[in-house]
Amino acid sequence: MRTLLLTLTTCLFVLPAQAKYSGGTGEPNDPYQIATAADLMLLGETPADYDKHFILTADIDLDPNLPGRKVFDKAVIARDWPTPFTGVFDGNGHTISHLTITGKDYLGLFGRLGSGAEVTHLGVVEVNITGSGYSVGGLVGVNEYGTVSQCHSTGTVTGNDVVGGLVGANGIWYGDEGVSSGDVSNCYSTAHVSGISDVGGLVGENYGPVTDCYSTGVVSGDGYVGGLVGVAGGTVSQCCSSGAVTGTSYYVGGLVGENYRPVTDCYSTGSVTGHSYVGGLAGYSEGAVTNCYSTGAVSGSLCVGGLVGSNAGTVTQCYSTGPVSCTGGEDAGSVGGLVGNGTPDRVNNSVWDMETSGLSGSAGGVGLTTAEMMDPDILGLNGFANDPNWVLDAGRDYPRLAWEGTVGQLVPSPRIDWLAGRGTLEEPYRIDTADQLILLGKASILWDKHFVLGADINLDPKLPGRQVFGQALIQTFAGVFDGKGHTISHLTIMGGSYLGLFGSLESKAEVKDLGVVDVNIIGSGSSIGGLVGYSLGIVTQCYSTGAVSGGDSVGGLVGHSEGDVANCYSSGAVMGRYEVGGLVGANNEGSVTNSYSTGAVSGKDKVGGVVQWYGDPLLQHRRGDWHVVCWWAGGVQLRGHCDPVLQHGSGPRHWLVCRGDCRGERWCRDRLPQRRRGNGRLMGRRDGRVEQGCPGPVLQQRCGNRQRLCRRASGGQRCRPWSYDPLL
Repeated sequence: MRTLLLTLTTCLFVLPAQAKYSGGTGEPNDPYQIATAADLMLLGETPADYDKHFILTADIDLDPNLPGRKVFDKAVIARDWPTPFTGVFDGNGHTISHLTITGKDYLGLFGRLGSGAEVTHLGVVEVNITGSGYSVGGLVGVNEYGTVSQCHSTGTVTGNDVVGGLVGANGIWYGDEGVSSGDVSNCYSTAHVSGISDVGGLVGENYGPVTDCYSTGVVSGDGYVGGLVGVAGGTVSQCCSSGAVTGTSYYVGGLVGENYRPVTDCYSTGSVTGHSYVGGLAGYSEGAVTNCYSTGAVSGSLCVGGLVGSNAGTVTQCYSTGPVSCTGGEDAGSVGGLVGNGTPDRVNNSVWDMETSGLSGSAGGVGLTTAEMMDPDILGLNGFANDPNWVLDAGRDYPRLAWEGTVGQLVPSPRIDWLAGRGTLEEPYRIDTADQLILLGKASILWDKHFVLGADINLDPKLPGRQVFGQALIQTFAGVFDGKGHTISHLTIMGGSYLGLFGSLESKAEVKDLGVVDVNIIGSGSSIGGLVGYSLGIVTQCYSTGAVSGGDSVGGLVGHSEGDVANCYSSGAVMGRYEVGGLVGANNEGSVTNSYSTGAVSGKDKVGGVVQWYGDPLLQHRRGDWHVVCWWAGGVQLRGHCDPVLQHGSGPRHWLVCRGDCRGERWCRDRLPQRRRGNGRLMGRRDGRVEQGCPGPVLQQRCGNRQRLCRRASGGQRCRPWSYDPLL
């Protein structure tokens, strides 16, 4: 009898714990079984079990119209921030449907996932979640440290900030304290998602990896809106999105609204509409975008691109094909077939379809025809050859990512039988015809090679096979181009920024012994020159004639230079707004030697006959015991700013010695003494008086990467920026 009573007592003690759900003990090998809506709601009301293991054994309908259901005002599970879910919830392939929440923050089936949490193999379908605050998702409000895999959502999700179809926030940014990182993989969402800021079809704000995911729902918001992820502070790889994306302000992208981390092997196909920083794949990017493409239509007002609206990171091995339109009027210079805004040197081996996009210019990349976009030779000349990430059904389709599983083969190595030579210093490629030069502009893998010009070339757009270019013929050059005394004539460009025969020269690049004559270059943006738009390299024994006009940093030969310009001249007319020079528009710590210009120069501010310099001035010539910058012989028209001060004349030539800034400062009289002292230079005192702030001569030396070190001659040394432009 005692044994029987003991057995009954034990059973009565154990049964209540098992009866709490539909079975199981909550251990990894015997998870709690969730079979009914009552089980699920009981779990939400039992924070003590948030670290246990659960498995869904049946589909559950949470329709608030059914008995025992309700419209929730918080997340069902882990509804309060201090107590996250840290256990394992295996959906076992089942779904939870008609979850309806009207609340404020941290909304979803799970409010917050903490360290060690796993939610897997679960679908939340036909959700209707509305939040008036932040961190709102169909499945999870905040995935702080957990893992969400093989899950999906459908329905409607609405919130203010940080709103995602599946997860509101995947990880959290804690400012100087760093970030927490969640993980989302093999998931998708078809939900319609709307919010104000940080809105994504799958994830609103991401600080962890998002891998092998997709979204198809319509996404709308104000700013930071993406088809898959609103703001990407974590990696995104092998993902895609196809839903239409709309933002009323800035940072709007087909895949990612704003990106700071690598985006790899992804694509987007939906239409994208926004105001500023609008891109087919990413609205704004500071991360590395690699092996990606976009095909959707893109429309915006400022910084609009077929792939990336504004690029401050890198774009490598990418393409775009969708139509791109800009309604910005005077901001039209910030629209591009591939990239709307950015420097061309940040775009590598990437192309766009000029015919389908309707644009022949981009802030980086190579514009191709539709046929060329499907041509293995042309694609091979732009880095797609033998890349296992891409396949091509030649002549029938654009390149596709290998993981898509579409028909196609690897792109073979390109033929370069259209140029004589090997592209080396000893055997440079030889360019003899306009067709060869134009094809070189479509062969970005050759832009770091050695070339020689074998004949004069005429690029007159009226001739057969020629054109008015929408961007620099060669966007980014890192090799050596020897003109051998020949000329390239009638280059005609109408575009945005970084215009010239070369859009930009990298630090190892050299262009020499070349004339560009009768150019006609019109740009709406900055860094515009007859030969080079932006130079970090060397330009020697070159000249330009014709007409160059643009916005800022406009020069007859080079628009903006941080490299060396020597033994060059320009005789063309130059016109711009700010930083306009007959030879070089803006010179920033570069050098201009033995060079001149003779053409008329006009602008509104910071205009110079030869070079409009800023930062540390250039001391290029010596006359007696004083230094001058350069000489000019054309007429300089100034409107609004009395920039250069001409101190000495010799016939029609004037030596530019110093400058005023229209604020009453007098830097010097007729000459400024220049002497060396140690490894610095003495700057003469203004009108013989002591310089303000330094009771003696001022030494100019290098401080880090800046040449603005003020050192008192009587001893002591410290760095401080100049409050005016020093003159050496």
